[in-house]
Amino acid sequence: MSIYTIKKVPVNEVDKLESFIDNHWKKGHALVRSRALLDFQHLNKDEKCYNFIVAENNETKEYDALVGFIPTSQYDKNLAHNGDYWGAIWKFREDISNDEINNAAFYIWKRIFKQPSFQSYAAIGISQIAKRIYEVSRIPVAILSQYYIANESMNEFVIGENLAKGSASTSAQFSTIRVVDVDCIEDVEAIYRPIKSVEYLKNRYQQHPIYKYMFWGIYTNILEAVFVVRKVDVGDSCVLRVVDVLGNMAEIGNIYDDVQKILNKYGAEYLDFMNFGIEKSIFTQMGFHQLDLAQNDIILPNYFEPFEKRNVIMEVAYKANYDNYVAFKGDSDQDRPNVL
Repeated sequence: MSIYTIKKVPVNEVDKLESFIDNHWKKGHALVRSRALLDFQHLNKDEKCYNFIVAENNETKEYDALVGFIPTSQYDKNLAHNGDYWGAIWKFREDISNDEINNAAFYIWKRIFKQPSFQSYAAIGISQIAKRIYEVSRIPVAILSQYYIANESMNEFVIGENLAKGSASTSAQFSTIRVVDVDCIEDVEAIYRPIKSVEYLKNRYQQHPIYKYMFWGIYTNILEAVFVVRKVDVGDSCVLRVVDVLGNMAEIGNIYDDVQKILNKYGAEYLDFMNFGIEKSIFTQMGFHQLDLAQNDIILPNYFEPFEKRNVIMEVAYKANYDNYVAFKGDSDQDRPNVL
């Protein structure tokens, strides 16, 4: 008989969940310091539990391993039948030594693939230990590409460094950017999978308990797509980051001039955009340059809490029962506060 009980975390054991994260993952973690953030990201109100699968020790009644996950239906229940899930914290206690702990940690992760209507799973920003497990499990691991448009009116950058200026686009087609009220957006066709919706954007971004996001409508003759954008400050400097998209980016023309106007409005050094799964040519068409990680003199930071002025390789591991999986910076548990 196993010494472990595998289960989701019931709401009356939230203190045990927070204690595990605080003691075995990261002291003072944002999910521990903010119950509102924890509930926003992981509370399943219908099942009266948190979306963490744990291995509970039958003798000590403590959690010895856990894995968190986030279904797209966390932010729009109508997406539940699509069966798309993202991974979050995955950790086992390193101070525990028994014959079952490693298998238990692996088993709870595999349980995500047994969740209702399962079709896809992805984790972004993975550790080397997790990467080895993904590779052994034949789960593809890829790198998110990072694109940017620099503020051409700035002579010096504080956050970025040696960024290329000017539009990368030669397209004769231009699109315009308008700040939009997400509550007034009519339905935008979801092109990319995992599938999202306007309701998803409202609940995931507009209702975020800590971060503030803006929504940009990208228009040609019609609304082609909605970009979800967050302003990030470092001292007296700032950048703008596209973290999610709803719509069809293939139909967007050159947006370089409008991006320059917005960068100057906010005094931002650049607009950047991290993505896996969308062709480079689409970003080039819009005016973006791609960060070449082989060129060490060009810097586009990705760690801001705390700020680290260096390039970061951001990897995604994904398993999908369909082709053309797409990932953005706002997926998984990436775009959340790290320091409160």
